[in-house]
Amino acid sequence: MTSHHLVIITGANRGFGASAAHSYIAHSSANAVSFVLVGRTQQGLDNVLSKLQEAGSQAGVTVKGRVIANVDLADVASLDNNLARIQAAASELRKESVEYKNAITKSVLINNAGSLGDLSKTAKEFTWQEARSYFDFNVVSLVGLCSAFLKDTLAVFPKEQHPDHKTVVVSISSLLAVQAFSNWGLYAAGKAARDRLLGVIALEEKDNNVKTLNYAPGPLDNEMQADVRRTLGDKEQLKIYDGMHKSGSLVKMDDSSRKLVLLLKDDTFTSGGHVDFYDE
Repeated sequence: MTSHHLVIITGANRGFGASAAHSYIAHSSANAVSFVLVGRTQQGLDNVLSKLQEAGSQAGVTVKGRVIANVDLADVASLDNNLARIQAAASELRKESVEYKNAITKSVLINNAGSLGDLSKTAKEFTWQEARSYFDFNVVSLVGLCSAFLKDTLAVFPKEQHPDHKTVVVSISSLLAVQAFSNWGLYAAGKAARDRLLGVIALEEKDNNVKTLNYAPGPLDNEMQADVRRTLGDKEQLKIYDGMHKSGSLVKMDDSSRKLVLLLKDDTFTSGGHVDFYDE
């Protein structure tokens, strides 16, 4: 049976978002993948899509895509417009799938975009203005993305007419969503809120072939982790991260993104649950 997946990834122009897209081609077992790549830079997104198409050609996977650039999810004033752009791109790819008689069998939203917040501060030092700005980017935009994606996808693929179509919402989470550490107040609160939202969606949409997954990718060897080592105010944690960096024990992005894609492929995870890279 052929499988054609529509995959929307935020923060796709670099880092874990780009890695997840490449892993999807390599490890999902989909015959075709239509990507909507969302991010800040046109050049970065175009480059990622070009490399994905090359990888698909080598792997025998049909890869199509649209890029949605100049998206700042922290700017809630432009959020409606950006959500409309994302859904319009998804609609175009769905229409193409009908024209080429290659029906979409699975729709996936990977909420990867996010920020650290100011790790030099403790909770008592944050202003409400900083908190509002942080949650606009990391929580409010996620609510908008999930809502628009679910309404759009379930309208196009109602279970009664498309009983085999699957819908999946992923949030890139963190150990901080379930365990508190000093100086991570905004980040931890944001990740915990995202986790709980996806838990609620899992209950609300369980009868519509919808599953949700909170995936904690581990301490990745990437630019965000470098920012942690530059700015984290807690010296004990800083020693641990510096040690992991120097010893080469930070998690490689491709290893973590492969685990995420295999989780989605196997489809045995508990909907609404939290899975860490280090979990068996």
